Amino acid sequence: MKTKYDPLAGVQAAGPPGSISFVYGLPDPETFPLRELHAAFEFVLKEKGELALQYGPNQGYGPLIDYLRERIRREEGQVLERPQIMLSGGASQALDHCCSLFARSGDSIIVEAPSYHESLMLFKNHGLSACAIPVDEDGMNTKLLEVRLNDLRVRGIKPSFIYTIPTYQNPSGITLSGKRRKALLKIANERDVLIIEDDVYCDLAYEDTKIPTLFSLDEEKRVIRFGSFSKIIAPGLRLGWIMGPEKMIRSLIRSGLRSMGGGANPLSAIAMAAYCQKGLLEPHIVSLKQVYKERRDVLLAALESTMPTGVSWTKPAGGFFVWITLPPGRKSEDVKQAAKVKKIFFLAGDPFFAEQPSAQHLRLAFSYVPPDKIQEGIKKLAAIL
Repeated sequence: MKTKYDPLAGVQAAGPPGSISFVYGLPDPETFPLRELHAAFEFVLKEKGELALQYGPNQGYGPLIDYLRERIRREEGQVLERPQIMLSGGASQALDHCCSLFARSGDSIIVEAPSYHESLMLFKNHGLSACAIPVDEDGMNTKLLEVRLNDLRVRGIKPSFIYTIPTYQNPSGITLSGKRRKALLKIANERDVLIIEDDVYCDLAYEDTKIPTLFSLDEEKRVIRFGSFSKIIAPGLRLGWIMGPEKMIRSLIRSGLRSMGGGANPLSAIAMAAYCQKGLLEPHIVSLKQVYKERRDVLLAALESTMPTGVSWTKPAGGFFVWITLPPGRKSEDVKQAAKVKKIFFLAGDPFFAEQPSAQHLRLAFSYVPPDKIQEGIKKLAAIL
């Protein structure tokens, strides 16, 4: 059965007519490099059509993998060998793939509190039991992580992996500090636990300081890191990459998913290689950061000038999200319903908690909202509060 194309999809993401929606952490379609992508796909279909439309090698298209290796060496100073990286159908497929191979239904895993609600749903689909570790202004609280792991060990439970979004986290916008990153790696090494580093926002940095990734700090070969073109080019490409120890990447490449379907999205991968090899990716990311930094700054300024006493919020150094904490006694779902009447939309925080939520948080995504609408929406939200 064919699915009809929905011409109102973008309108729905922006909210009903006359509304302001902070719901979706989507890239602004105005930032899509349409002309350049059109040229890249046209070139590929004309010159490499037989290759692009065929099943690809399980690891993914080699020239794009080599481009990513060179970019990581240039941007992060880390040298990756070919067997340490593969392409995936976005970070969501990468996470699903890892759950299939490195965990089994009934296993326990460690997540942050809060964490990305769609990842939590995926873990449930795999039958995994998520143990949540609170996040503060420095990211996952590693002291509380040790306490929780001790409790699990007493009960004879060893988690299959620790899932973290350490940089510009969704939903909080918080970044795991350098000290905490080292502590997290030390704990994982001592407990022999895999770390999955979901790092899809790392390129959207709005400040000068960048903290080394967990993957780059890993000396014990226990970190798998995800990257994606969804946030820096377009999510419709459905294209990302997985970095990790050679043994784990080999397992993913030889898995049933890759053996059955071949490499991830050969057409998109070959077109992206053509796009990147022309030197178009870096200036595009620079322009993206200008757009989204302005929106972040407008949002933070609006919160500062309008919010009543007792309301607090995170100040992300990158990414798409600000996390609001309400005063005691205020419930996020009540605020959400009151705002809906005024045609202001956002997500209440409860779905972002694997265990008991506090019902006092709101997630505001600013990537899809123009600056003037951000100011108007926050003013109305402040009045409601």
